[in-house]
Amino acid sequence: MSSSHKGPQIFSYRGFQIHYAVYGQGDPVICLHGLNLDHRIFAGKGMRELLSAKMIVALDLPGCGSSDFIPDADVEEIGAVITKAAEELGLSHFELCGFCLGGIFALDYAIRNQDKVTKLYLIETMIHLPWWMNLCSTPVFGGLYDRLSHNPLCLSVLDLLPALKGLAKIQSLTLTNTIWNNEVNSFYLGMMKEYQKIDHIQRSRGVACETVLIYSEGSYRNIKMTNHQLHTAIRKSTLHRFQPGGHFTMASKYF
Repeated sequence: MSSSHKGPQIFSYRGFQIHYAVYGQGDPVICLHGLNLDHRIFAGKGMRELLSAKMIVALDLPGCGSSDFIPDADVEEIGAVITKAAEELGLSHFELCGFCLGGIFALDYAIRNQDKVTKLYLIETMIHLPWWMNLCSTPVFGGLYDRLSHNPLCLSVLDLLPALKGLAKIQSLTLTNTIWNNEVNSFYLGMMKEYQKIDHIQRSRGVACETVLIYSEGSYRNIKMTNHQLHTAIRKSTLHRFQPGGHFTMASKYF
């Protein structure tokens, strides 16, 4: 199946509208973005280079980008949205890619749907949440984010931190449709807290497809830990360390 860039597309799931975009030509790979981002992260050079010769089907997760929020969703229901997207495109088998939060959903889907996923890409996936992420769901953080994300000087300073390398460029590309959405992001952070209680390492041993694990050397310690544990658990996995960058490097540079 092949396609050129089609721009925004829509399908309905349980009466909710889910948006996605299609980039490139080749074998299909369904892509899931990270927290407070949207499908456009996969239109950048870094992701396009990694997924070269692929037809990238980049979803807006529920409540993100232009997709409707599904307030009662859980990890399994996000999987049902992925399945619905595949059905809309007539795909019975496909590759799956997730960045950060999207990596959790991609991993869980591959565990539950071994007959559908032919290859798995997990980029900067973090299952173990650092303590400070609990602050991200508070109104105070939302207010600070709203102010500081518009401040070029502040973004430049944050960009000097190894883990946040590339953040300023993402903001300048306005990849976020709206500034920090406290309801939606609190919802996804809560979902991540619940997911990390599951023995995901044991469950990951059931992933049958080829798996590509990618993390940046300067990224969060929890991301490094997650990737090394998954590399041990998933038999057909390869681990790639991107040395000169942080968590957002893949979203702004070539791999």
